[in-house]
Amino acid sequence: MANVDIFQKGSITIAQAGGRQIAACQIKGNARALFKAAIDAVPNGGSLNIGKGRYVFSAPYAFPLNPDGSNLFYCSIPIIDKGVHITGAGPGLTILQLAPGQRREGRHVALMLVRGKRGFDPGYSSFSLRGVTFEGDRARQSTEAPHDGEGLLLVGSQRSNGVFENLVFQNSHGAGMYLGNNGSGPGTNETVRNVVARNCAAEGIMLDTNKNSQVIDCQAYGCRVGLFLNGNDDWRTRGSDNVTATRFKTDSQITCWQVNDFTLSEINMDCTGSPTSRGLVVRDGNGVVKNSVLKTDTTKIDARSGPGSTYFYENARVLLENCDLSGYFGVHAIGKSYAEVKGCRISAPGGCFCTTDPNPVSSTIVARGCTWAGKKSDIQEGSSLMEA
Repeated sequence: MANVDIFQKGSITIAQAGGRQIAACQIKGNARALFKAAIDAVPNGGSLNIGKGRYVFSAPYAFPLNPDGSNLFYCSIPIIDKGVHITGAGPGLTILQLAPGQRREGRHVALMLVRGKRGFDPGYSSFSLRGVTFEGDRARQSTEAPHDGEGLLLVGSQRSNGVFENLVFQNSHGAGMYLGNNGSGPGTNETVRNVVARNCAAEGIMLDTNKNSQVIDCQAYGCRVGLFLNGNDDWRTRGSDNVTATRFKTDSQITCWQVNDFTLSEINMDCTGSPTSRGLVVRDGNGVVKNSVLKTDTTKIDARSGPGSTYFYENARVLLENCDLSGYFGVHAIGKSYAEVKGCRISAPGGCFCTTDPNPVSSTIVARGCTWAGKKSDIQEGSSLMEA
């Protein structure tokens, strides 16, 4: 039994704790005060059940993300200094919706904000969110470019043991879900499972500076980036992040940025309907991609992006194993990157193994037991292709 229940009855939304009503509002009204009262009534480590229905929110609660009071965000559902366990009736049944006109120029919005109170305060040690659809009503929000962190769910602070499962994020002005940190440290041992993101102006699913965390059986469609695994500039000295994504499906770009020890397995990325996508992008850090299908458009856009099914640059080190790759470029490694390609099947008219870039390169591609179709290679001076 949950500590607090929210449900709709007749024309009224009711919040109830221990059988006692603690808040109510009209179903067609603004649910933000009722949800705040409900969250406040849940003890740390307690539970909140949200019944079937559509709940619409303004975003009146101002919260500075930085310790100096800057980087002001507005949210609809603040969950501050508290670990709670939230369960809805299921995606499409429990719907949390941002009201029109909440996100405007200079007014950055997250529908739900979960974090510690002050800039570098620790966050939760246990948290879960299951069975909910988040609706951003993107068409009726400001269309300016997303600010870093904006989205339907923003999680911050150094924290551990978060579970995000059976969720839908759709029509977001920014990210779908953004597991961030705002400079305070990583989120550790976090699990994202059975999450679908659709039509998000930024990332469908974002893990920013996470450690020992996993994304399982998730999907993202019509997003600027389907999945973004983000690290930090200290990647050379940070050690292993150990972040994994398994059975991820998307029609959008996937990015791994300065992450150490990532593993992508059974990925199905088909960006053929997005001709400007760079496919799988890896900058710095290192990781493994295996048993995956990576596809982009085969029409050349430019020498830098291709587009290719992969785009490795700076000091990225990547092992591709037993993958199917197709795009204008196949394995595209530039800068000082290193790519080892084992048992892959590659089709690319611009170069299955490619190191071309407008800038000087010193990259290396090592190919072992691969098959190719189209143009075998396009290797720029200063770089190398080695076959074994």
